[in-house]
Amino acid sequence: MRKYRFAYLCRVLLLAAAATLPLLLMGCGGAGSSSAASAQHEWVWMGGSNKGMQGAVYGTMGTPAALNTPGARFASASWTDAQGNFWIYGGDGLVSYGISGYLNDLWKYSNGQWTWMGGSDSPRQNAVYGTEGIASGANSPGARAFSEHWTDAQGNFWLFSGLGAPNDLWKYANGQWTWMGGSNSFSYNTPTHGVYGTMGQPAASNIPGPRWDAATWTDESGNLWLYGGLGYAASGPGGNLGDLWRYSNGMWTWMGGSNQVNPAAVYGQQGVAASANTPGWREGAATWTDSRGNLWLFGGAGNLGEQNDLWEYSNGQWSWVAGSNQGNQPGVYNSEGNAGQGDYPGGHDSATFWTDAQGNFWLFGGIGIASGPGAEELNDLWEYSNGQWTWVNGSSTTTFPLTPGNYGTLGVAAATNIPSPRANASGWIDKNGNLWLFGGVSPNALPFAWYNDLWEYTP
Repeated sequence: MRKYRFAYLCRVLLLAAAATLPLLLMGCGGAGSSSAASAQHEWVWMGGSNKGMQGAVYGTMGTPAALNTPGARFASASWTDAQGNFWIYGGDGLVSYGISGYLNDLWKYSNGQWTWMGGSDSPRQNAVYGTEGIASGANSPGARAFSEHWTDAQGNFWLFSGLGAPNDLWKYANGQWTWMGGSNSFSYNTPTHGVYGTMGQPAASNIPGPRWDAATWTDESGNLWLYGGLGYAASGPGGNLGDLWRYSNGMWTWMGGSNQVNPAAVYGQQGVAASANTPGWREGAATWTDSRGNLWLFGGAGNLGEQNDLWEYSNGQWSWVAGSNQGNQPGVYNSEGNAGQGDYPGGHDSATFWTDAQGNFWLFGGIGIASGPGAEELNDLWEYSNGQWTWVNGSSTTTFPLTPGNYGTLGVAAATNIPSPRANASGWIDKNGNLWLFGGVSPNALPFAWYNDLWEYTP
């Protein structure tokens, strides 16, 4: 793993422990119905606290209530269902005052209220696998963070592996979890490795190794795609991954990339697809699928540092489309809100991202390089449309400690509103095309913060 990212994640975990340990010693219709106050090109603080490190209010399982809210957390799995409701699962965060850890609670946001739908209101819960392939109300994937997640063409939720979990694959449908494959046990001392089989050939025995912070897509046929992350390849110790997988008709296929850890990128000629091209290992990259079914990947942490390269995967080949083939590049912030000014994001990873109904791609925050030399949490918002980037809003600079966001008045849009800089937040897009943001982490803020605030942005 790249040194900066390792240090960053260690800081997240150590500062979280420092923040909660004294407390332990002391006390041991759709969700997307837009607010009437929302306005175009403005953020609205819609719920949660404007302070960090807040515990959850669970209420009664299955019952929505205005006071319910998930606790502050980051690296949760998130989905949108067929009715437009928002869902989150697990992550790393707080359940109550001073009690934190990996989580397995499932939440739904609908009609302006949160509902605790399943899982525990205590951290560090083990999975309940039941019988492979059989749904049950008793099943649960267990506590985990940085899991890979998708929504299929039928609106079912999928969850794969994650930090603190084996390479287990889960489906959530009709209010029940089903363990669909992979291992039901994990040990850092004797980890499970991937079974790659023959490249391009699906097989019932194929399975990616355990991993977290990988890139994911759903293609136009509803197949699930997975790239990279940090975890275990075909053999040896864990490391950074650059393998591409497809899950279709109940089987995994190794589609490309290396079956060993720490592969380097091969850029080739910009704009030209080639079978030898590969983004190399990546963690925390942003992804989307275009209207033709091609897969796109932006940035992430890679072997060159914080990346700002843009890649397209089409007809079985990668092409380097834009951005730098060097790492740790600063952003170009020429003209806020104006397309065609040559603006371009700097290196970003662990950002929140969305794809709107017109196929435009949106990117918010994460860990990255703004206009300075250092990587910090960001709160810049970008749009990629018609082959060019637009810096929409947010800060073009980073400071330490970080400049906090501006919440304004709960439920009221304002041009001056902006979420605090953060990484690993959850995001959804509603039926009206509005962008939603929840939670995240900012270890470089003073005080250190996990968030549970909910925001809406109207493009």
